[in-house]
Amino acid sequence: MNRVLLSFVLLAVTCMVARAQNVIVEENAITVECEDIKHSTTHYKTVTTILNERGADHAVFICPCSKYDKLKSFRGQVTDPNGRLLRKLKENELQRTEYSEYLAVDDYRMYLDYTPPSYPVTITYEWTVESRNNLIEFPWFCPQDDYDVSVRKATYQLTAPQTMAIRHTLSNISKDVTVSSDNGLQTLSIELTDLPVLRKEPYSRPLNERLPMGYFAPEQFVYYGVEGSFTDWNGLGKWEYSLQQGRDVLPESLKEKLHQLADGLPSDVEKVKRVYQFLGENTRYVAILLGIGGQQPAPAAEVCKSGFGDCKGLTNYMRAMLQELGISSYYTVVSTTRRRLLPHYASVGQLNHVILQVPLRGDTIWMECTNPQLPFGYVHEDIAGHDAVVVTADGGRMVRLPVYADSTNMMSSEVQIALSTDGSADVSLRQTSENWQHEQLLPLLKMDENERFRALHHIVNVPQMAIQQMETAQQSATISLTASIKSGKYAKVTGSRLFVPLCPIHQGYQAPKSEAERSEDICISHGYLDTDEIVLTIPEGYAIEARPRDVTLTEAFGSFSFRMVEEGRQIRISNRLLMHAGVFPSRLYPQLVAFRKTLADTYAQKLVLKRI
Repeated sequence: MNRVLLSFVLLAVTCMVARAQNVIVEENAITVECEDIKHSTTHYKTVTTILNERGADHAVFICPCSKYDKLKSFRGQVTDPNGRLLRKLKENELQRTEYSEYLAVDDYRMYLDYTPPSYPVTITYEWTVESRNNLIEFPWFCPQDDYDVSVRKATYQLTAPQTMAIRHTLSNISKDVTVSSDNGLQTLSIELTDLPVLRKEPYSRPLNERLPMGYFAPEQFVYYGVEGSFTDWNGLGKWEYSLQQGRDVLPESLKEKLHQLADGLPSDVEKVKRVYQFLGENTRYVAILLGIGGQQPAPAAEVCKSGFGDCKGLTNYMRAMLQELGISSYYTVVSTTRRRLLPHYASVGQLNHVILQVPLRGDTIWMECTNPQLPFGYVHEDIAGHDAVVVTADGGRMVRLPVYADSTNMMSSEVQIALSTDGSADVSLRQTSENWQHEQLLPLLKMDENERFRALHHIVNVPQMAIQQMETAQQSATISLTASIKSGKYAKVTGSRLFVPLCPIHQGYQAPKSEAERSEDICISHGYLDTDEIVLTIPEGYAIEARPRDVTLTEAFGSFSFRMVEEGRQIRISNRLLMHAGVFPSRLYPQLVAFRKTLADTYAQKLVLKRI
């Protein structure tokens, strides 16, 4: 599997080194005072000891704000290990930034980018935020937000009128929330002490699934001036549906255009596909976070006129166009970062993306409306297998998005290597990548020739490489790559011998480090299949002096085979690696380390030829 062009480094193939503790949270206190469904004040205090430079990010103060959330007070101080005051941090040192990935946004941040002069150092921050008309949920309780951070004491206290119904739930916390009442007020509180560090282990669950978290929200709320209420995912769906009402109106000219495009097509699938193509040709994605906290889609008519929209606006626009053609579809909210939603606790904070469900006879199509480069109906890796909420007039319905079978996430490579006596070689590559593996190569399609050539240097491990030709093409969820390469020094020449690499692809395979103790089960997030057929033509007058043994491995998490067959001057090498996505017992980790080591060794091995 190609490791270049990935926007991330797979945890599965990195050699992880256990790190020392970086940060101690001496105190993390959140106190929320809620007057009514429209107004609350939250007091924060953090006391953090930063032990070394690796924890320096925890010295930075950041406070998200908006026109409904105002920072009312701030103070801070820095002390040395003996408690001696090194510096006071004042409110006039704070800076404001509206920088965001979004084109338009209501929010801004107040921040202090402080860097400790030495370590260890203790930083105390105290601040107060006032919120009005923005209480769809209360601040989360998240005292431990990173690896290698321990917590001595963390508290959360929420006080509200007894007449307010408050929902709450905890994740990765064994204690319960304490509820008490006095003088017409209710108080929800929890205290945690002595939380040990979370270690970053190879092949473990994502960090957001391991952190101790507490969630609190009112059943009835006023959010950006809009009243609402829900207690579960069904209710959240009804609320989301209400935000869409009246926003599906299309211009008459567009209605006529849609019927011209689709009325003559033989099936609803073809009609949906044609409208999706029209969407990609006539709109572009622009991130927007305006209006009702970024929860409400822009009207379809506005998206039609401007030609751009965010995930909400583009999805609503697509839904409106299909509705004009008599095809039902459903706005669907999902998270690109959370695989699982809390089943018994609904909240908008768990969701950050919108797609479209199109249920047709015999099939359900899931549509990503923000990226026309993705094939029609393709469920991409940021949402595949994730929980989602389908929004209907009857409310929200939780579903789980489909996942492609491991063996369909395939990369098939055919390599021809014609070796010369001086170690140079002519190399040709034909590679086909499908489904998840094709996603990793999508950036190639937008690159110019020089950029693609540079990328190929990471796909094919050929020394002194001169690229003669390279072509890429996409068809549905498949990307094909062909290349012709000359290598000035493919094999190492030593006297009468040639030391020849057998596999010029699959770079970056390393075995993760063995661990004496492991707390987490093995989590393999992506399953895939790599098959290689490599034909090496050796020079006249040379014969094999030493060759590697064939390999066959079968484990619960995957299988691998290596075969080498000699046919005259041609040597045929076949590799087949199948990795299974899933969760496997931690006791299998030593086998996984050995499995990965065999892969790394096999892909890196060489053939020894001797002149005869």
